[in-house]
Amino acid sequence: MPEQTWFPDPETPVVEYRSGRWVFIGGLAMFIVFGLVAVFPDVGHPSASSRAKNFTPTAASFLFGALALSGLLVMMGSVPRMHRFVVDQRGLWWRAGRRSDLIAWEELRAVRGREPRPPVKGDPNSKPVLPALVFTPADGRFATRHSALVKPLPDADPEVELRLPNIATVRQLTQEMARVRPDLLR
Repeated sequence: MPEQTWFPDPETPVVEYRSGRWVFIGGLAMFIVFGLVAVFPDVGHPSASSRAKNFTPTAASFLFGALALSGLLVMMGSVPRMHRFVVDQRGLWWRAGRRSDLIAWEELRAVRGREPRPPVKGDPNSKPVLPALVFTPADGRFATRHSALVKPLPDADPEVELRLPNIATVRQLTQEMARVRPDLLR
């Protein structure tokens, strides 16, 4: 949908979360550690290993500089993004950066919150269940129209999911939907 879709009522409560924070912090740590090692290659004691003797300080600086640069690129590619959700009489509004979307209530038959679960112990095929809002759309083109926001579930053909970072965000959105459209919640 075009960027002009973000027009919720200004007095409606906003549910927010930030994504990409841990990848950003990991890239920052990688940049700092390998950057310091590249800048100061002679700090510490030389190793007694035969491989270390054949590895010149220039090659070590180049290697650690390349790793520091890759940490910088990871950090730049994963700048944390704020996701905002608003629930009003028209539907569920979403905005992240310059992208936005509106899931109108007429497009849905039902909505349910899904709580996270760890994998079943002793079952090698078991996978963890992530927190999400699960939508039952009114038509088959729902996932295509809202592809930036939702993903189809592999086992439940008509259902699609909106993965969220934690159960608190799922509960907040479910409470807001119950306030506006309790008939859609299962």
